[in-house]
Amino acid sequence: MLQITLKRFSDYYSRKNRWWIPFLCGLPFIVALPPFNHELHPIFSLFPVLNLVVIVPLLSVSLQRSRRRAVLHAWLYGTSIGFGQCFWLYFVKIEGLWLLIVFAMLLLSAFVGLFFLVAGMAFRWSYRAFPRLYLLFYPACWILIDYSRTLGELCFPWGFLGYNFTPVLPISQFASLTGVWGVTFIAVMGNLIVWEVLVALYRTGSCRSVLPCAAIFTVAVAACAVWGYVRVAGISSGAQSVEVALLQTSIDQLNWGTSSLDTSFAITDSMVKSASTCRPDLIVGPESALLCFLSRQSVYRRRVCGLADSAGIPILLGALHWDRAPQGSVYDYLVYNTAFLIRPGQCELEPYRKIILVPFSENFPFEVTFPILSRVNLGEADFKRGKEHVVYRVNDSVRAAPVICYEMAFPGFVRKRLQKGANLLVHITNDGWFGRTTGPHQHAIMARMRCIENGVGMARCAITGVSMFVDPSGRVSGKTGLGERTILYGSVPLRSATTLYARYGDWFVVLCAVLSIFFIPTGVLRQFFLKKRSAADCSPPPGMDTHLKT
Repeated sequence: MLQITLKRFSDYYSRKNRWWIPFLCGLPFIVALPPFNHELHPIFSLFPVLNLVVIVPLLSVSLQRSRRRAVLHAWLYGTSIGFGQCFWLYFVKIEGLWLLIVFAMLLLSAFVGLFFLVAGMAFRWSYRAFPRLYLLFYPACWILIDYSRTLGELCFPWGFLGYNFTPVLPISQFASLTGVWGVTFIAVMGNLIVWEVLVALYRTGSCRSVLPCAAIFTVAVAACAVWGYVRVAGISSGAQSVEVALLQTSIDQLNWGTSSLDTSFAITDSMVKSASTCRPDLIVGPESALLCFLSRQSVYRRRVCGLADSAGIPILLGALHWDRAPQGSVYDYLVYNTAFLIRPGQCELEPYRKIILVPFSENFPFEVTFPILSRVNLGEADFKRGKEHVVYRVNDSVRAAPVICYEMAFPGFVRKRLQKGANLLVHITNDGWFGRTTGPHQHAIMARMRCIENGVGMARCAITGVSMFVDPSGRVSGKTGLGERTILYGSVPLRSATTLYARYGDWFVVLCAVLSIFFIPTGVLRQFFLKKRSAADCSPPPGMDTHLKT
């Protein structure tokens, strides 16, 4: 029955250029992403398992006889996935820029589709070059394609397959060895196994030939899960910890007016006073908590210093900062998206200037390389990149590494932020632009993965949610909903041990590159000799050339 269904659908799809089928097949990818897991509702508990089938349509469309059609359909499938990952940009309704933002959302979806197009063509080649070894080679190619999304001025490392398994803690612990890349490798290989099963059913009606591969994969994943379960259980809750209060101020960024700064100060003031009664070690506010040049405007500087003095507790929050531009610069001032640590009793604000900026939102790509681009204005904030990897010494035992918003999407960057002796990750972000969509949840799941990778606890404060406390195994000990104005109190374990990934970084990506360097030339040579042998087999026997010519 299943064989008949597969053949009927295949015939229906291949008879005409039904381009809308691969586009629709990409949309279910969104339900494998957060918040569709057990944390939203028990009914969604099995949704992360969809991670093992979501790219099967890509594998299918990339093997069509027509290369042009395979390219188009693979790109449409990837564009659909890109739209599912970033449709929440539609809700960023900044006055006068909304249509531009919608266009940017569609352009970004098409851009993400290019990576899936490359992945589809890589499968088309590897499946033909290595009828069996592609099970090992192709996931390595996928990792390299994902890694390339973290590089360059136009980087957008959002929604990797490995993130979908983050709520499944026993499996996601593999990231402590390999980073998110190893978990993605598992997901891609799972899709290949499912693909092999479907192909076997389509051809013979039986999947017995695939059972050994499926069994090996299942045993390997089960062993990984058992190890992960032991790791989670072994992370002691009795480790040294820090008490933190998170201020989810829920300030409306979309309707900012002349009185909004006074309102944000009043809300922050009230919440700090309330939080200080519980005597935490640190009070954390979100990115853009006080949208002003906090350290450069004396009236605001004195006000926030007075707030820290009256509370008697260090405060970490987001604001703006400027420095004078160096001589010869096209700018008079350099403006930064900044986190500040304000210590009680010292009217001194310690800045951390955000290093990785959001393309076309916080800066214009390639502006440093081509200064003339500084004259282009698409509504971006025109921030400059910071250079120092600051670690705040909150007290004798707490060394906090601040990370601002988009920076959390970069595995290697967060690892580098923690290398100066930090034992606590503090993530401040403003996801209020995206409303009550999947965007804030997807951002939060990446932050959890960074904790698993580096074996470090995290305090995450988002202006409208999701704010949360995460331990070094990725467990969430407390979190807020979206749109709440609330204070979240909690205890975060301080980092007491490092992980293999924290020590050696993206070694798994290097391994995948080595595999590719070995397999690609081997595959090219193999196909060359197969074509040569095929041509020899089809050549006429000796003595027949004249007959054929006549």
